[in-house]
Amino acid sequence: MKLRLAIDQGNSSTKLSVFDDEKIVAAERHDILSVAALDDLTNRFNIASAIYSSVVGNNNEILNLLETKRIRHFIVDETLPLPITIDYATPHTLGHDRIAVAAGAAVCHPGENILIVDSGTAITYDLVTADNHFHGGNIAPGINTRFEALSHYCAQLPLVSAEGDIPLTGYDTPTAIRAGVILGVVAEVTYMAQRLSAIYGDSLIVMLTGGDSGIISGKLEISNRVEINNNLVTIGLNRILQYNEAI
Repeated sequence: MKLRLAIDQGNSSTKLSVFDDEKIVAAERHDILSVAALDDLTNRFNIASAIYSSVVGNNNEILNLLETKRIRHFIVDETLPLPITIDYATPHTLGHDRIAVAAGAAVCHPGENILIVDSGTAITYDLVTADNHFHGGNIAPGINTRFEALSHYCAQLPLVSAEGDIPLTGYDTPTAIRAGVILGVVAEVTYMAQRLSAIYGDSLIVMLTGGDSGIISGKLEISNRVEINNNLVTIGLNRILQYNEAI
């Protein structure tokens, strides 16, 4: 059985996902991806092809290993053919993770208008329309980035986490910070969903992905259909890989 490998190298970790057609048959997450770990995975699975996406710069050791093992591979960049149309004015500056989530959303909901909210170190808000176009979106600080910024730049404010009570109005400094950050993000998502729904209709789907998607969804109150899919990047990478194999 010939399998595909998606390598998603993010800001804080790298995810390896093995696909049999559209099905994920194995997944691993590494804080730091070593060549030994990748070599072990490719020894355990019959990997025929791979796709590599990095937001921190390509790791030549990873690429050399794929070359050595004669695994046909593709690197996500602005030159790689895509199954979606990119309308971004500066495609060379478009994050590879944003390309992947857009392709993944289009796979999950073909012919639909979709707002994708990817919440990690940064939060990205991206629009994919029913005609398979990526129109662009916005970039904002992530939840933990906001907590850290407040603690760093405001001498009297403590560093808090997302764990704990989130009242509508904080009753002490930690809850005031937590509510301000998390409800502020929820307000951003709500605003984007409402403004885009006014243009594309209430059938607009809101897809949440990333490490903080559960926190956001728990407070989100909108009329749109809301889904959480934390495999959206790897689903998109697999679709891009399939598309390039067929060319």
